Amino acid sequence: MRIAFYAPLKPPDHPVPSGDRRMARLLVAAMEQGGHHVELANRLRSRDAEGDEARQARLARIGRARAERILRLYNSRPSAGRPDLWFTYHVYYKAPDWIGPRVAEGLEIPYVVAEASVAHKRADGPWDSGHQATLEALRHAVRVIALNPLDMECLPDRSRARLIRPFIDLERYRGAAAQRARHRNRIAARFGLDPEEPWIAAVAMMRAGDKLASYRQPAEAMASLEDLRWRLIVVGD
Repeated sequence: MRIAFYAPLKPPDHPVPSGDRRMARLLVAAMEQGGHHVELANRLRSRDAEGDEARQARLARIGRARAERILRLYNSRPSAGRPDLWFTYHVYYKAPDWIGPRVAEGLEIPYVVAEASVAHKRADGPWDSGHQATLEALRHAVRVIALNPLDMECLPDRSRARLIRPFIDLERYRGAAAQRARHRNRIAARFGLDPEEPWIAAVAMMRAGDKLASYRQPAEAMASLEDLRWRLIVVGD
């Protein structure tokens, strides 16, 4: 099967790492391992973080124009070179899909969404257009793949939803585990740590909001463990 893949929040080949980019890459890899041909359909980032209605309207216009351009491109190909399915990863009110539903409808192919979040409290607010666009996209979707069971509760039609467990490629971690002692000694030498002391690692982005709170919570918990031996190693940027 030929699959057109689109991630409106961040394309899988974006230069800045994130969990969203990682998940998009894993989904593409999973489909390719299943024998499918995956093509990145577009790189438009539709995210508006500030609730700027003018920006949202501009992104909607760009998205619709891109959809028409993509349709012309696909229709110019032989039928064997056109996608059989459109797959959009991560749709919500701040990053709606302005492209996929139109292209899927124009090509008469199934439209599938993975990780859709619906926040009804955003209706009639500064992100109302993104909220409405997300609902419209879900109305077009023949399947909605959920990674978090909480996301399923707010979907307009749960009969189309399928829950799969989050997943990662374990191969690199198996290789690291086989060399655990060597890696541990190397890190201890580099940072002046005691390799015999228990280490606790915290790995996350460092920015204001929920990311900062994710550091504060374990710090508060560890304050009650001061009578034990441990070393906290923080990794992030």
